[in-house]
Amino acid sequence: VVNALPVVSLADFDPVCLDAEPFTLTGGNPEGGIYSGTGVTGGTFDPAAAGAGTHTITYSYTDANGCSASASADMVVNGLPVVSLADFDPVCLDAEPFTLTGGDPIGGIYSGTGVTGGTFNPAEAGVGAHSITYSYTDANGCSSSDSKDFVVNTLPSVSLADFEPVCADAEPFALTGGAPDGGIYSGTGVTGGAFNPAEAGVGTHSITYSY
Repeated sequence: VVNALPVVSLADFDPVCLDAEPFTLTGGNPEGGIYSGTGVTGGTFDPAAAGAGTHTITYSYTDANGCSASASADMVVNGLPVVSLADFDPVCLDAEPFTLTGGDPIGGIYSGTGVTGGTFNPAEAGVGAHSITYSYTDANGCSSSDSKDFVVNTLPSVSLADFEPVCADAEPFALTGGAPDGGIYSGTGVTGGAFNPAEAGVGTHSITYSY
């Protein structure tokens, strides 16, 4: 008696990304056979173990007569895109919201504290270092990301002591009382940090100290 070999088939595999979770292989017919190939262990395929590239997966089946046959199909593992994010310059808490840049390749998505629709709002994020992530998905549907810290600096605590009233004919004098030292005085009658009562004129004038 000469027994025919079993008719064995293996359906095509859909491409997978390198970081896909290991999964159970299917598509071999008749059921009950054995899968083998790079990245295959116990009927499970691990893309990371196989590596990027095209891998031949074989399905072998032995029937009740002890006759065997096999079929093969290629499994394509696509590599992940190379994604980078440039360093961010620190900003102050009161800076206006602005569009984030520095992610490569172009076309990805920014996310993180204070980020909405690709715009970063320092006031919403708050003081401190915030992790901003740039994620990109390529034409194969494979994704990768990169992250960098965005530092939001607090505003300095500034004070200005009350001024004593002066007469209209008082000599110009250097303004003091602003803290911390090193700031700038401005307002009516103020030039180079000095106040001139005659130039300001009679009345109440607002003097600002900026640091």
